[in-house]
Amino acid sequence: MPDRSSRFGGPEWRRGFEQRLRTRARLVRFGHFRSVAPGPPRFSEGNRARYLHDGRDHLAWLLSAIGAARYRVDFEMYIFEADESGTLVRDALAAAAARGVMVRVLYDSIGSASAGAGFFEPITAAGGHVIEFNPVAPWRLRMSRIGKLQHWEPNTRDHRKLLVCDVPLSWAQRPIDVDASFAPPEPDDSDERASIAITGGRNMADAYLKNQLGGGQWRDCGVVMFGPVVKDLGVLFDRMWFHAEGPDLVVPPVQAPVVGDLAILPVGSQPGFFNMLQWALARLAMVTHEELRISCAYFIPPARWRKALGAVARRTGRCAILVPKESDVPMIDKASRHLWGALLRAGVTIYLYTRGVLHEKTFIYDRTVTVVGSSNLDPRSFRLNYELSVFVVGKAFADPVATRHDADLNDAEPYTLERWRARPLWQRLTDWFWSLLRGQL
Repeated sequence: MPDRSSRFGGPEWRRGFEQRLRTRARLVRFGHFRSVAPGPPRFSEGNRARYLHDGRDHLAWLLSAIGAARYRVDFEMYIFEADESGTLVRDALAAAAARGVMVRVLYDSIGSASAGAGFFEPITAAGGHVIEFNPVAPWRLRMSRIGKLQHWEPNTRDHRKLLVCDVPLSWAQRPIDVDASFAPPEPDDSDERASIAITGGRNMADAYLKNQLGGGQWRDCGVVMFGPVVKDLGVLFDRMWFHAEGPDLVVPPVQAPVVGDLAILPVGSQPGFFNMLQWALARLAMVTHEELRISCAYFIPPARWRKALGAVARRTGRCAILVPKESDVPMIDKASRHLWGALLRAGVTIYLYTRGVLHEKTFIYDRTVTVVGSSNLDPRSFRLNYELSVFVVGKAFADPVATRHDADLNDAEPYTLERWRARPLWQRLTDWFWSLLRGQL
């Protein structure tokens, strides 16, 4: 097996992994009447990336990138709130459209329900294009390109978070020092352009982007990327735009020159039985031989994943899972806890995040391959949502993410097998009850 015998993360391993992904992609296409995948996922070489730990930095990068764009801004988001942070991003998109930039915004109908369609009117008034993904009200469905209404599937949601836009080439060429602050550069007047992509788990709301870490900010993360992978991410956005019946537009091309040495694999998924993202994440767990670290907001691992995590713990002695002590969806905490017994008996270590709400979705395999994105380890992410994650290969990227994970674990509360066994009867019953509904949580 190429991904077992070759060096994990190396060129030979990447080629073998891509080959297996191509085989899996055929099953995905077979299982979907309307596939949004542009083709089998592939590693893109020659990139640079930086992990965004603080939501305030994430917001600064978003606003600076949108403000520096001249030709194209694509923005896909699950939750937009009509609060200070959401309004700042909305107004930046409207300003870009007003200065002639091709702006396309795709937002989820349920995720952004509190903001409402009227919240985005300044963007369309300025000449931008806004599409509501999968409206809950069937009368809001748009006519498709084959003359039929969109499929009405109110339980399937666009959970992706993505910005793709053009920026000055100097931004992509600037050295990235992991030990220094990572503030966005100042705009310049150069005609040489590159492109930037920002993704992760953060939504557009004050809870993610405004408050201080440890002072009300939800623990989440993002990643800033430059290089050819941005073109691949642009294609993934194009497919979702077409899938959502967005208007056919002449869109400026994504300029994404080689700027670094990281290999990055973007993987998008859609609702259905065959899930490329779940398969890729589980496959990496199978070949992990040193350690696996996971931060997961909604942790309801399917049976295959519970078996894989136990196998990692027995094989490596180091499988650490960080979950919320109290999440924003309490029934998920209960359904999750019902499943912990087998994991703890297998040697998996579980920690409860205590400094606020944990919303991060990060996987670190052997401090070599890091996965950052929108997908949780739960049935909703794997069966009901459209998700997007990036697989970044390289210790230079993984090490600072692992360092942050260590800091989170030091502040977290270990959850032991003895504690799980000592749960009072009422808690066991509520955990069991909510676990019965875990397929919809």
